Amino acid sequence: MCDYKKYIGSLTYPIAYIKMATLFLLLICSVLSISVSAQPYVKLDNTNKIKLAEHNLWFNTQPLETPPRFSQLNQLFKNADRVTTTLGKSGAFIAKINLTNINNDKNTWFVNINMNYLDLGTAYWQPNQGKPIQLEQFGYLNRDNPKITHSQTFSLSLSEQESGTLWIYVQAKVFAIPADINIYRKKAFYNKQFLINSITTISYTVMMTLALIAAFIYLRLKSLAVLACTGYIGLHGLGWFAASGSLGYLFQVQLFNPVYGGIFLFPFAIAAASQFTKLLFNCQQDHTKINKILNLMTIVSLFAGVLILFLPFIQGYLVSHIIAIAWIPLCIGIGIFMLRKKDFRAKYYLTGNFLYGLALAVYVLSHTYKLDLSLRPELIVLIALTIDCFCILLSLTEWLQIQQKELNRIYNTSRIDPLTQVGNRLAQNEMLSHLSGHYCITFIDLDNFKKINDKCGHDIGDKYLIDVATTIKKAMQGLGDVFRCGGDEFILVVSVERKEQVEPLLKQLTRLIKKTEQELQQKGWESAGLSFGMATTFETSNQSECLSLADQRMYKCKKKINSTNLH
Repeated sequence: MCDYKKYIGSLTYPIAYIKMATLFLLLICSVLSISVSAQPYVKLDNTNKIKLAEHNLWFNTQPLETPPRFSQLNQLFKNADRVTTTLGKSGAFIAKINLTNINNDKNTWFVNINMNYLDLGTAYWQPNQGKPIQLEQFGYLNRDNPKITHSQTFSLSLSEQESGTLWIYVQAKVFAIPADINIYRKKAFYNKQFLINSITTISYTVMMTLALIAAFIYLRLKSLAVLACTGYIGLHGLGWFAASGSLGYLFQVQLFNPVYGGIFLFPFAIAAASQFTKLLFNCQQDHTKINKILNLMTIVSLFAGVLILFLPFIQGYLVSHIIAIAWIPLCIGIGIFMLRKKDFRAKYYLTGNFLYGLALAVYVLSHTYKLDLSLRPELIVLIALTIDCFCILLSLTEWLQIQQKELNRIYNTSRIDPLTQVGNRLAQNEMLSHLSGHYCITFIDLDNFKKINDKCGHDIGDKYLIDVATTIKKAMQGLGDVFRCGGDEFILVVSVERKEQVEPLLKQLTRLIKKTEQELQQKGWESAGLSFGMATTFETSNQSECLSLADQRMYKCKKKINSTNLH
């Protein structure tokens, strides 16, 4: 019995080793089975959408100048290496998928590939019985496939119970997002195509309309802030229009991939955004540190935009992403800072840039990590950018209102006498220059004003001037305009339509001036007196002569009053 136990015990370690070796072999076999596993097998039934994740789906191969023939594609596949993901890679890849139409009728499916920077793409259907069939070309340099923005699609028609292999060849300078493949039934694809293309079209239409509105405003105002706003909205709109593939669909281009236009335009759009931000918040005067940062951002963006044109695409792609990463916290940070300063323009600016910044961050992140989102990152950016453009135009509107108020203040300050609040000499000359018909000018000079100043002081003299101007304006009652053209001199301007109206008008003005004298004396200005002279354009040939004649008649009146007082 003891010997038996010893025997059993002696087998314990060998059995353990055998188990470990078996597990190790199973592990190796499982790894090998993954690496040499059969191609994906898909049953096409009544399901609206079948998703094939890109993990272990693609094989890396050498890039070509033109789409490969089937024999060439077959040879490339034999020498290709399987990859776990295409994310961030460049070059050419091949996928080989076994398909079976298990329906009892002929159907058409649409194969949609998540690729937005694709140069070349071609697909072949190799039935189990029969010769390979080349499907539609796709990719932006050579394509006749169904049009859907931000991705690539081709159609596949299969007879009932037909089986075979779908070969897909793709080539790009960069695979920005994982190249998952979705297979749609016809109706489901058309619904997806309508939704995505509609969102894209509406976004571009709105952005370009807003850019045109800003451009028309600039043509009228010639303001740098409005010009920067136009560049902000317009360059973003054009850039994303190109990045979506829409530009390539409109214009057949063979020399370069038009989708890359978005990468080239983006730095210039950020340069315009930086300048707009600076001018919107008047950073030159109010926020000098932010002004320096935004000027630096503008210079760097412009330099990067020019540099990208001469760099290999992958390097330009990285530079564009670095600019986006720098702009996101900068614009949001400035918006928060200005909102804390209670600058009401910031409420629109921050709202738009916060949404756009977050969407842009998701977009950049999707080029680094696989994100499972119900909506493509590009569409998220487009929606957020459209809202941002609305907000930017609203913030521009607020800026224009501030500028208008400031201009009105400056205009009024330069044309309104600050003491008496009637028009000054500049306002008088402007009015006379715009009068196309005849008019009457009354020149008024205050008698004894110097005595009031010398006896009572300048403060009392100022009060006297204010009372004179207020009383004259009240007496005129809309008959004409009152201007202070000197220290104690006022001018009344009244329009006259016909010569027959002159005599009654002169009598009316004389009564008003006399009434003004009496009211001033009743208010306590006992020495108040008004010398005046009148002239009309009917008796003179120009404005200067009319003023001169009224002035002469005023001095005659003053001399007459002085001589009367002496006697």
